[in-house]
Amino acid sequence: MKITQASHYAIRLLVCLAAGDCAGSSKQMAKKIEVPFNHVAKIVQKLVKGGILVTKKGKGGGIRLAKDPKKIKIRSVIDAVEGPLVLSECLLSADICRFNKKCKFRTCLLGLYKKMDNMLSKTTIAELVSETCD
Repeated sequence: MKITQASHYAIRLLVCLAAGDCAGSSKQMAKKIEVPFNHVAKIVQKLVKGGILVTKKGKGGGIRLAKDPKKIKIRSVIDAVEGPLVLSECLLSADICRFNKKCKFRTCLLGLYKKMDNMLSKTTIAELVSETCD
């Protein structure tokens, strides 16, 4: 499991939008957050599909948050960009490993995953803007 650079870029973009530091097209955003345009364009598409951003073409158009930054959870951003995060395949299904029922390590991983998931699911873009995340 790895949170990729794409998620980092997505979060940088959303923080910039939420803080009011960026506005405009994907090209303008890419320049502002210092990320290659092709990455920003792909990320924007995924975030629009995930209901996190909205786009409008033409004069007065550009990229905007689809909802209040207090309602955008970091977990939903990562899910939109990368899909579900999993520490190990054995957490996906008990049928993957024949030792699952008696595996102490799986129990430990499950506890760790729940803590990570809880933190990502409660932390918002607004908290990152105000630097108040725990």
